[in-house]
Amino acid sequence: GIVNPANESANLVIYMLPGKDVGPHTWQVGVDCLDSFAQIFFYRNPLERFTRAYNLMLTNVFNMSLPAALIQQGFSQRINEAISNASLPPEREFYQLRVISDHSGSRTAKNFGELLLADNYVIVVDSVERLQRLMSLYVSKSRSWNPGARFLVLYHNAQLRDKPWTVASTIFNELMSKFYVHRVALLYANSSTDYNILVNDYYSNIDCRVLSVQSVGQCQNGQLYPSPHSVHVSMLDYISGFSPRNCTFYVCASIAAPFVEEDCIVGLEMRILGFMRNRLSFETNQTCTRDSRGEQDEEGNWNGLLGKLSEGECDFIMGGFYPDNEVFVDFWGSDCYLQDAHTWFTQLAEQRPAWRAMVGIFALNTWIGFLLVLVLTWLVWYALVRLLPEPQYFQQLSLTAINALAVSIGVAVQERPVCEATRLFFLSLTLYGINLVATYTSKMIETFQFPGYLHQLHDLEEVAAAGIPFGGEEESRDWFENEDDMWIFRAYNSSRAFRPRTQNLQEVEQGLRCILSSRMYIMQNRHADDIYAFPQNVFSSPMQLIMKAGFPFMFEMNMIIRYMRDVGIIQKIDADFRYNNTYLNRIAKMRPSFAETAIVLTTEHVKGPFGILIVGICGAALAFLLELLYVRRRTRRQRRRQRQLQRGRWRRERRQLRQAVAPVVRFTPIKRRKVL
Repeated sequence: GIVNPANESANLVIYMLPGKDVGPHTWQVGVDCLDSFAQIFFYRNPLERFTRAYNLMLTNVFNMSLPAALIQQGFSQRINEAISNASLPPEREFYQLRVISDHSGSRTAKNFGELLLADNYVIVVDSVERLQRLMSLYVSKSRSWNPGARFLVLYHNAQLRDKPWTVASTIFNELMSKFYVHRVALLYANSSTDYNILVNDYYSNIDCRVLSVQSVGQCQNGQLYPSPHSVHVSMLDYISGFSPRNCTFYVCASIAAPFVEEDCIVGLEMRILGFMRNRLSFETNQTCTRDSRGEQDEEGNWNGLLGKLSEGECDFIMGGFYPDNEVFVDFWGSDCYLQDAHTWFTQLAEQRPAWRAMVGIFALNTWIGFLLVLVLTWLVWYALVRLLPEPQYFQQLSLTAINALAVSIGVAVQERPVCEATRLFFLSLTLYGINLVATYTSKMIETFQFPGYLHQLHDLEEVAAAGIPFGGEEESRDWFENEDDMWIFRAYNSSRAFRPRTQNLQEVEQGLRCILSSRMYIMQNRHADDIYAFPQNVFSSPMQLIMKAGFPFMFEMNMIIRYMRDVGIIQKIDADFRYNNTYLNRIAKMRPSFAETAIVLTTEHVKGPFGILIVGICGAALAFLLELLYVRRRTRRQRRRQRQLQRGRWRRERRQLRQAVAPVVRFTPIKRRKVL
């Protein structure tokens, strides 16, 4: 280089290059090589193609050295002019073009990208540091960022032309470790006109998950060497070898029956994973824990299993999960293979006492109707025996009431009518009583075995009014972040005590809390028959594998899931659980209730009759006391009245006697008087 020594403020460096490294031929060769290999590298199998047009993301890097900057400019010009070039073959494919730049003014508009993810990337750089900066600050921050796309990188640096394997290993390792990019091809400039075509052979069916750099050909003077066909065949071999065969993937699962059982082997999702493992010929190393799916904290970090996935400890996670909108920003999800409904589970209402169940056989209005009919029949019977020439003994008011009640409940009476009209009334009342007793008895048999329950809490408003706390998994809380359910969102408890676990369901059974859980999980739990599920679902969610964005074999796994769905394997797995295993387990659980030594009737069932008897005895005793007091008072009154009558009669007789008998006056004669 020649530096201008006369001007101390000069910062211009002039590099003197050989003749073969200058001129338009150097960058035109790079453009031709990039264009020729891009047609091969971006080729898709017709069976795997999208129905939409593919898009191409170009990078526009500033302040690059020559000829990398000219190659970038020339390839961009060729792509933009290709649509109007009539000399191109008609079968050539065109892409939707996008451009991203590292210019300082483009940072303000980086969040206004496309919603459709990019399919292909073409990046021209002159150093590894520039590539890292471009990827971390611009490419990976765009909304159309797709780590699962195909990346074609042209590396041209005149000072590093003899280290293709070292530079390629560094680039491939950086893209995999920091950006989770695996489908990468590198055009490495060995000279001004020669390029080595290298690919990342990390997922090879021979040495899987071992970083390896493979050469699929060369490009000399703008032509693929040894021929375009041989390079295309080499790329087909590379693509066919880029498969999960003989690879080992790390699976992090959350123990959540029936999807993943505690032994980490059995489960609905484990069966589906096993089917994919057998069809794609890969191995898994699964780890099952009690961790939740995970949420994003205020600093943007993920916890739970999603935290392990983002840190590279797992390739994908499972356990009845579904990726919501927040998860889809940083992670990918497979096709839906199962679906489940979530609802609230609370305490099952206490069993209704048997005596109340006996009363509850008929509704309250029915009992009132029976009482009115009884009173009516009593009065009609009494009127008939009073109007007709029935025996005097039959005409008592209390006796007609007892007879009407006895006949209404199907009990025979001794005082049968004598007159024909009364007999017809007695016969109709007997038929009425037989039907009434038969209906009550038939329902009573079922009530003996299952008396029913008291009032059941069936909505969340009643649960909140009863002072019972409610909650569930943290990822389910977002469903209530709306205007109508904001009170649920605020009172929602996402602590460990509210996660759907067996020990927490015991608290639900005791009425200490209300938990939001999936129906399939509760269906297989031993507390399924001891807690109450709200009849309406809160939401339904699909179940998917969650993997890090850029997982290279998501398409293959999705195809297996679609095949399983098309031929009915997934429906068979779901039906086996819902209709075979679950109900067979419930039948086995119910079998001890049918033992020969089981006691059907207990004292609980006869509390009602005994209660009626006790009420009758108490009523009879009260009536006896009242009648005794009444008789005693009447006897005393009669005796007092008799005494008063006797005393009045005696006084009256004495008065009459005094009035009837006159007093006797005796006079002495004068001649008998003695004169002294």
